[in-house]
Amino acid sequence: MKKLLFLLLITLPSFLNAQQLPIPSAVFEWKMLPAYAEVGTEIRPIVDGPTETLDNFRVNHYKLSQGKSISIKKGDEKLILIGSGKLQINQGGNINQLESRSVAWVPNDKTVKIQHLGDETTSFFVIELEADKVGEDFKPDVNSLTSYDYQKLPFKKSAKGGRRDVARGPTPTLQELEMHITTLNEGEKSHDPHQHADEEIIVVLQGEVEEMVNGVPYLLGPGSLIYLHAMDSHGIRNAGKGACEYYAIRWITKNTGK
Repeated sequence: MKKLLFLLLITLPSFLNAQQLPIPSAVFEWKMLPAYAEVGTEIRPIVDGPTETLDNFRVNHYKLSQGKSISIKKGDEKLILIGSGKLQINQGGNINQLESRSVAWVPNDKTVKIQHLGDETTSFFVIELEADKVGEDFKPDVNSLTSYDYQKLPFKKSAKGGRRDVARGPTPTLQELEMHITTLNEGEKSHDPHQHADEEIIVVLQGEVEEMVNGVPYLLGPGSLIYLHAMDSHGIRNAGKGACEYYAIRWITKNTGK
C-alpha cells in the first residue's frame, strides 16, 4: 500500500499540470523516482505543475559524468542545489565553481550552463519557480543574491544539532525567498507539527527523516524531496542512525496577501 501511495505521488504532478490544479502537499521518495539515462547524463523528473502561488514549479534531478554539461534556457528563476560532486556554473560569463551541498540562484533573464568538474559523478537539483512579477513598483536589491558555498556558511550549533542560514530576501518575482540547512542529531525533531503561509520544500541531504504531513508520517532517505502546501500541518524528525541534514526552502509571492 505504501509503495502504491508513492507511485501515485510520482505520477501526480503530470496529471495536475494537465488539469491546471495546484499541487497539494506531497513527498517524493528518492528510491521511487524513475530515471531517464542519456550518454553521460541521468535525469529524474520530480515535480512539474502550478502551486497556489506559482504559475509553475518544476524540479528535476541530474547526474553528470566526467566532461558532461547541460544548458538551461532563461525564463524562470532557478536554484541549483548540489547533492554531491563539483560543478562549474556559468551565468552569462559569471562563473562559479561549487561543491556538495552548495546552492546557486539564477535570475530569470539568464541562460545557465552547468558543467561537471572533477573525477566523480556529480548530482544536483534544478528548481525552477515561475511567477508573475510582484509589480513595477517592487524593485528589490538583488545584488546579494548569488552562489552560496556550503563550506563558507557559518554553522550555528544547538542542543538539537545546528543550522546554516543560506539566504533570505526578495527576488524579482518573489516577495521573499528563504533558505537554510538544518542538521538534526539522532532521534531529534526540528519542531512539533506547525503551519505557515509560506510554501516550502525540503530536500534530504543526509540520513533518514520522518516527515509528518497533515498527521500522516512518511519515511524518506537522501535525495528525497518534500513539497508543503501553504497552511498544511507538517513536522520533521531524524528517524535514522547518526545526524541527518536537509535543505529547507520557503517562499511567498504577492498572491499570498502578505
